[in-house]
Amino acid sequence: MAAAGITTDEAKLYDRQIRLWGVEAQHCMRKSSILIVGIRGLSNEVCKNLVLAGVGAVTLLDHEIVKGEDLGAQFFVNKDDVGKNRAVASADKMRQLNPRVSIKTDTGDVKDKPEEYFEKYDLVCLTDCDLETMIRVNKICHSYKKKFYSAAVYGFYGYIFTDLNKHNFTVKGQEKEEEFVDMETALKKSDWSSLSNKKLKRMSPLLWALQVLWKFEQEENRLPNNSESDFAKLKVIRDSLSVLSNLQPSMIPNEILNSLASAPETELSPVCAIMGGILAQDILYAVSHQGMPINNFLVFNAHERVEVSKPRLSQGQLLNALLVKCLSSKSSLPGFSLILEGHPRSTLLDITFNLRRDANLSDLAPQLINQFNDWPK
Repeated sequence: MAAAGITTDEAKLYDRQIRLWGVEAQHCMRKSSILIVGIRGLSNEVCKNLVLAGVGAVTLLDHEIVKGEDLGAQFFVNKDDVGKNRAVASADKMRQLNPRVSIKTDTGDVKDKPEEYFEKYDLVCLTDCDLETMIRVNKICHSYKKKFYSAAVYGFYGYIFTDLNKHNFTVKGQEKEEEFVDMETALKKSDWSSLSNKKLKRMSPLLWALQVLWKFEQEENRLPNNSESDFAKLKVIRDSLSVLSNLQPSMIPNEILNSLASAPETELSPVCAIMGGILAQDILYAVSHQGMPINNFLVFNAHERVEVSKPRLSQGQLLNALLVKCLSSKSSLPGFSLILEGHPRSTLLDITFNLRRDANLSDLAPQLINQFNDWPK
């Protein structure tokens, strides 16, 4: 047996993540019991990552059957599974990923489960559930001090909500503690006027658009179906929410409501992959007590583009990067264009001058000059 209850075989299998998180974190993951509610595209991604990471046990809870439209984003079922229970149809392929993980199924409805049902799990994750169910299960988990996640994908959009009660975790060797609130408390914030316009503009309108969508689902007992009447209803709810929350209606633009209403039940594989990867990683953070987890809401809008600027290195940093590259590549120069991108030719000349002064690296200076003769002045 290896340290912390991890066998030698497991230490070999999970070697890379043990190097990252440590044996104790792997042991915490190995003994964790996780309930996943709703087996669709998003939860497929989550389960895949959890099972491969080596959590102890995963229970799949879903009362629905596999339909033809489930074959798009779900990869644990195929056409032969149509008509079967989603959880049961998915379980065998999950077990094949990692036989060390216990995979159980439950074909009941989460809405019918008594409070004590959730007590036996370390972490409960709901996917694609309505607001009433999320709030109820979250309250139960909060009272039992169980970790709770809720998430969904609506076409090009998605969200993750986290309530870990009082959670201790380690970041870069430092112990930290953070308090979480339940979903009902988080959604009770009804006055956003205290925030400056600058801060409001930094917030995604999707946070409020999702509340409009959930209110629609509560009142109509379904999601919108891309009709003019449903879009009109969403706008009425939006205007009411704006008044109650002291928000300008423009903070929840028609474009995002229209896009949400167009295909809220559609699962797009790329969106499921992104959200499922983030959610699974955060669950692993939570059960292993390693890394800072999401606190409250995270929202995702696939229509948004984030510009990432590359920071410019100082000449000293650039010279160091070049020297390291030269030494590690034994005088070959692949990848230098990426290192030097955004720097003027004068910087390159200064560096080659410094290289010439070093007897061990002087032969590299001509190579640099030859490679970057056309470098912009």
